[in-house]
Amino acid sequence: MFKVIVVVLLLIIIGLLLHINSKLPVRDRVQEAMELDRERRNNEN
Repeated sequence: MFKVIVVVLLLIIIGLLLHINSKLPVRDRVQEAMELDRERRNNEN
């Protein structure tokens, strides 16, 4: 019985996290990495 409760709670938590994640704006990670690299290179010089 305890295992069933744990599994149900985990599924609820996963569902909530996926719901929150779907509300976040889409990020272009490649573009962010390129901008960060460009900034770091400019700061070195």
